[in-house]
Amino acid sequence: MMKNKNILIVMLGLIVGVFGCADPDLAPILTFDDAKKAGYVKLIEESDKLVNVLDEQSARASTYTYSVEFVDQQNGQRVEEYYVNLVYEPVSGSDQTVDKLISFTQADFVDGPNGLRAKENISVTGDQIMNALGLSFADLSPGDNFVFKGYLTFEGDGAVYGADNASAAVNGSAFAGHFDFTLPAACPSDLTGSYDYDGSLFWCNAGSGSGQVDIVAQGGGVYHFSDWSFGAYTSCYGGIDNSTSLTFTDVCTEVSFTGTVDKYGDTWNFTSTIVGNDWTIIWDNTYGESGSAVIHYTGGANWPITLN
Repeated sequence: MMKNKNILIVMLGLIVGVFGCADPDLAPILTFDDAKKAGYVKLIEESDKLVNVLDEQSARASTYTYSVEFVDQQNGQRVEEYYVNLVYEPVSGSDQTVDKLISFTQADFVDGPNGLRAKENISVTGDQIMNALGLSFADLSPGDNFVFKGYLTFEGDGAVYGADNASAAVNGSAFAGHFDFTLPAACPSDLTGSYDYDGSLFWCNAGSGSGQVDIVAQGGGVYHFSDWSFGAYTSCYGGIDNSTSLTFTDVCTEVSFTGTVDKYGDTWNFTSTIVGNDWTIIWDNTYGESGSAVIHYTGGANWPITLN
């Protein structure tokens, strides 16, 4: 970590030496290989990144919108072209590439909010992606990735810069570099909330208990329960001592248990069924603990998930 910090300090020192009072917006342009005076793509704002593969209509209507500005020694004036290639990385099968799915020249740019040349409200749709790759909806699978690789071409020498020949400082979050980005094929998932449950069959013969359990999002459709014992730890030990490494994952409404080892190294086994409003989970682990719970979906509605 110190090595990286020292490199960044040296590069920033070079910038101050060249420009005098360094402009923070121009600071990273000398962190490219060999300290060439180039430039980079800087993110202004963006929407959620997702190709929703719940159904074909949702997939084709999925839209990612973003705005960027171009950082160089002349406030983006040296950028001749900004283009983005698409690389399709399916869960199974071979990668495919489409060159210049997106392409803009200086004539398409505007003066951005920070005094730099910018391109605002760039949109990429699922329909555009599928058509460019020649894919049908049936070809898509959750877990596929659509990787976008951006490049800048500069006037004069025609030099081309992208993430591959930019420094870690430019590509990192500190300078909001946005050469490359990825749209995953997935489904939006939001199961967060508090749910009533009825627990029973506790291993310590403490009877049963009812209460509320929280489903907590960990990102990317991964969740954990606030109490995986569903009241058993409270009855048997007097409190909750749980591990967030125990997780389940929702992939386009299909749920599976994906994290089964707790913080003590014990493995948990789950038998699960969903019928209407009731999600029944019977569990045990290698420490000898066990129990059962019926979790009720809010408002008496059916659970909007199935089990994988």
